[in-house]
Amino acid sequence: MSKNMKQYSFTVVITTYNRPDYLLESLKGALNQTVKPKEILVIDDYSSKDYQDVLDQFDRSTFQYIKLKQPSGANVARNTGLELATGDVIAFLDDDDVWDNDYLEQHLAELQTADAVTCGFRFLETPDKTRINPIINITQEVIKNGNKFCGMSGMTCKAELAKKLKFDVELKNSQDWDFFVRITLEGATFVNIPKPIYHYRRGHVSISTEVKSMPIEKVYPRLKAFKKHKAFLGSHAYSERVSEQVLSFIGDKSNKLQWIWVSIKEAGLVATWNALIMRRLMPKLLGKSKLP
Repeated sequence: MSKNMKQYSFTVVITTYNRPDYLLESLKGALNQTVKPKEILVIDDYSSKDYQDVLDQFDRSTFQYIKLKQPSGANVARNTGLELATGDVIAFLDDDDVWDNDYLEQHLAELQTADAVTCGFRFLETPDKTRINPIINITQEVIKNGNKFCGMSGMTCKAELAKKLKFDVELKNSQDWDFFVRITLEGATFVNIPKPIYHYRRGHVSISTEVKSMPIEKVYPRLKAFKKHKAFLGSHAYSERVSEQVLSFIGDKSNKLQWIWVSIKEAGLVATWNALIMRRLMPKLLGKSKLP
């Protein structure tokens, strides 16, 4: 690390909920950084599980443990961390992910000229499998296509900007994309490190599993982030994103026509048609009953 590099101080905000065993790993990773954070804030979203055995394995002077007074969601937990943070940069970490030891060091290098940074990752269960986006500069045009980079565990942001933006507590999904969009709308310098420097845990119940079995009425809250940024996306991109969300995993759904009808109502016929063609589902649908 260059001696001429500006030494920004880091506040690490770890959000956790009912996963003390996972926190053990993520907290170890945060404490073992080559660039030591100024502070580590563990924000517990009112877990029912006991964390005491895990917390007692660490020197309690090396982090703060804050338990919320009621279950409030990840965004409220992150905002709580933002309110308490005193560092120059906020480094977000979900309890089920684990940083490489030089994670903060590599982000620090990019923060010399950037306001916010993302990076690639490995899958914790299969470390030889990685997710790396080669794009370096994250612009408005890039982020219109969705978050193709990483979740919040791979993201750092200068504190002044993060505290200004905060997280939208009304969103139940796409919170990271919403935060990224608003960073670009601020005109901030947003860059990506195109290599994997942390481990991402898929979890026992994946998002894809939830979406496959999700009832139709549950899709509408998932469209909220797109509706919020409809003007930013423009009508074409908005329709594409909505139809992609509604029709995701439609091949695994039994009531396909009902989902297609929702896509037509929310995104239009053209976007729905294009999404179906991309998924090569039309031959399976020909000859079926009319849409409701």
